Amino acid sequence: MQSLRHAHFHDVSEMYRPALEDLAIRWRFRTRVNILVVVDTEIATQPGVGFGIGSVIELIRGAGVGCMRFNVDIALRNGQAATVEDSPGEFSPKYRGFRFNMEHEGDSVIDQYQQIWCFGFKPSNSGSNNDGEIDQPGAFPATDAELAVLAHWMNENQGGLFGTGDHHFLGASMCRRIPRLGSMRRWTNADQVPPIGTPDRIDTLRPPSNAYQPSAPGGPAALNNSPHQGDSTPQPIQWRTWQRTHWPVLWRKRPHPVLCHPTLGPIDVMPDHAHEGLCVETADISDSAFFNFDGSGNQPEYPDSTIGGPKPMPQVIADGSTLGSPPYNFDKGEQPARSAFPMISVYDGHRAGVGRVATDSTWHHWMDVNIAQLKNANNDDWKKISRYFINLAVWLNPPGYSTQCLWFSSVVSHFQYPGFEEYWRGRPIHELGDALRRHLVLQFGPCWVTERIWWDIIWVRRLWPWEILFGTDVAGRPPGIDPVLIENAYLGSLVMATLKAAEKVKADVQDGNEKVRFELDDPEAMFSQAIKESCTQVSCELSDYFEQSLEFLRKQCNGSLQGTS
Repeated sequence: MQSLRHAHFHDVSEMYRPALEDLAIRWRFRTRVNILVVVDTEIATQPGVGFGIGSVIELIRGAGVGCMRFNVDIALRNGQAATVEDSPGEFSPKYRGFRFNMEHEGDSVIDQYQQIWCFGFKPSNSGSNNDGEIDQPGAFPATDAELAVLAHWMNENQGGLFGTGDHHFLGASMCRRIPRLGSMRRWTNADQVPPIGTPDRIDTLRPPSNAYQPSAPGGPAALNNSPHQGDSTPQPIQWRTWQRTHWPVLWRKRPHPVLCHPTLGPIDVMPDHAHEGLCVETADISDSAFFNFDGSGNQPEYPDSTIGGPKPMPQVIADGSTLGSPPYNFDKGEQPARSAFPMISVYDGHRAGVGRVATDSTWHHWMDVNIAQLKNANNDDWKKISRYFINLAVWLNPPGYSTQCLWFSSVVSHFQYPGFEEYWRGRPIHELGDALRRHLVLQFGPCWVTERIWWDIIWVRRLWPWEILFGTDVAGRPPGIDPVLIENAYLGSLVMATLKAAEKVKADVQDGNEKVRFELDDPEAMFSQAIKESCTQVSCELSDYFEQSLEFLRKQCNGSLQGTS
């Protein structure tokens, strides 16, 4: 296991780091995530090259989210013979002539990675109405042999996959037949992809100044892809509600964790572009949606849930919009004003025992030509957009990575601000949990914290029925229990389970002991019991609360009725 020194404990006193490193090694926590970025030849991987994703690669490599860090390797999909470079340049491909079934020294290459991100350009930007171009040999279309290996990785390894292209059939040769990804986004003319021109294109450019507004003297100036896709004015997006609760009458709505910033709230902006692609509003999840790449038999593209609740479905989590021309003036011609089109879609395959998938309407949300000025401005818009990339790297992980990071971050918190000032024996478990929550939210964001806790309580441990979070009302009304009550109890239980051991480590360091070790062994056994007890405690507290409230309301109601008789 790689050393954790300095990488994960930069805000922890040097005195406590050896004990935390030792604990992470003994617990075998997985804190390094390997991501393989696959590109067609047209898409650059060096930072600063306009038509490329080098800045995003650099960002992800330097990102730290709690105890999680990311390694990023690059694979170039071209016509070269398959080669592996053991020591590539920082932004050069490790793999050339890459195919998803590529092997190195007898082992599958993709089995070394927890995530694969695909940025496809081929077959071309020809604008042809003939989808046959997608499968021409020079476009290196994904073969059945490749897709059989990739599907196995997605299903058995539960690897996370992201893929995108752009308008028309850009990216279709690599991506259109990949399970789930192929039906979550439009890739072909047959799928009615948006074109590069005509009013049917999706032009999300936004006016950078009043000169481009319809009210400008002499009429609005023309919005053009260059330079306006690369200016510092992003497009607004509308996030869709991922979680909706009320307690008892106050409504709370949250975006999906992928669109949740730790401190700035929902991620509601993206770079703009003159001709984007399009996600699918409702993917085909019927029994007729299947794949069979290796001849072993049909496999459902969207399997049933393995842990209760409804079949997991792809979910559009954000919409874009377009301005009308007229009254705005677009250099590429007229287009209608669209109030919403599906822009980002995700699929939580973990509940079906397979990997997660995400897709985007366009790689122009990621490219240097679109993000350079936003990045240089380093304002709230860039902080939100860059967090979108990082959030995907966290959310796409196979099961276990994020939960382990949550657990380990709760241990580390004893030696950071909340632990030294907010944790003490005898403090109510809800208050301990609230202190840990506020600490974790600054690292991961409130939506991630909620998602991790409910995943563990509902889907893994099944301590509460899934309806508590998702509701059963066909009208979409939420359940009447504030999830924060349950979440704080869960987090407080993590603090309580490790409080005694953390106190001993602090005391040993204070006494100058040379060998400081946590007296903690099996994290699963330790946390499981604590979490179960906290859920039981919350259940009892809520039961008492509802019984007392109902009795009070009955008396009030009876008294009111008697007074009016």
